[in-house]
Amino acid sequence: MENRYEHLIVRRPMNVNELPAHDLSQVIPYPVLMCRELVPDANAWALYLFIKEITQELKDIAIRLDRAVPHKHDFDEMYLMIGDPQAITFEVMLGDETYQVSTPSAVYIPKGTPHAIRPVDATVGLSGGLIPVCLNGEYVTLPVD
Repeated sequence: MENRYEHLIVRRPMNVNELPAHDLSQVIPYPVLMCRELVPDANAWALYLFIKEITQELKDIAIRLDRAVPHKHDFDEMYLMIGDPQAITFEVMLGDETYQVSTPSAVYIPKGTPHAIRPVDATVGLSGGLIPVCLNGEYVTLPVD
């Protein structure tokens, strides 16, 4: 039996140590779940940032993180905020507007929209995280004009 689709499955994520326009130094390494390097056919890129159990120390680290530098992409992107209800609250900047968004939820970011994100609160004892999904196969940031 031929495994026609086996090459589309990523069983071991690739870790990266940095992303353009982001300072996520407290959560290195970042497991990349999907990209063209892992699946040449893929037209998506996804990173996985998840905390199995939020401790007070992790909460303190998260809310001290600076927001990503406002940036944009020439492709659509999605933020998937996953986990227990109200586990993590993120501040999401879209254009000149800012929103508070808690797990579980999702934010769609159209191509060319300036955006940035940062955690602003977390609930000790719960689990949650973020999966950014870029719909082009690789992660490339552009500066905001």
